[in-house]
Amino acid sequence: MVTSSAPVKVELLERTDVYVVATWRRLMLLVWRGQASVAGIERSRALFQPWAARQPGGAAFLIVVPRQNTGPPDEETRAAMQRAASAPGKSLKGMATLIEAEGFIAASVRAIMMRLQARGTQGPAPNVFRTPAEVAAWAAAVLQDWEVTPERLAEAIRVAREG
Repeated sequence: MVTSSAPVKVELLERTDVYVVATWRRLMLLVWRGQASVAGIERSRALFQPWAARQPGGAAFLIVVPRQNTGPPDEETRAAMQRAASAPGKSLKGMATLIEAEGFIAASVRAIMMRLQARGTQGPAPNVFRTPAEVAAWAAAVLQDWEVTPERLAEAIRVAREG
């Protein structure tokens, strides 16, 4: 299913009450709508590999942690995150997390992402950002796609979330 909003065309690959997996340009989005889960991580990983292999020049992966409805991931979910980060595939140009939450939740997620980075993942190190503008600058550089702007990325996330 393709959903469009003026400047962005987002393809929704999977939507549940807890997460949405969507693509925009050469960026796959895992947008959490609730608590992070093993199922969401494993499904997004399974969807990423074949999709990214079809993208000229590779693709990037963005996880979006919302402001509300989430807590720190449990041990099973952390293990799934570690597995996903440890086997990135050849087409992965970069991974990032946008943490919209603040306070304890944000600090917990940042700590987990830093631990993943410190464990020496085989692929590109995960990046943790606080705003769509920071993510857009990173994604535009990693993908060499200057159409990735803060406004368009924020809109792509909104469209994916609301799907």
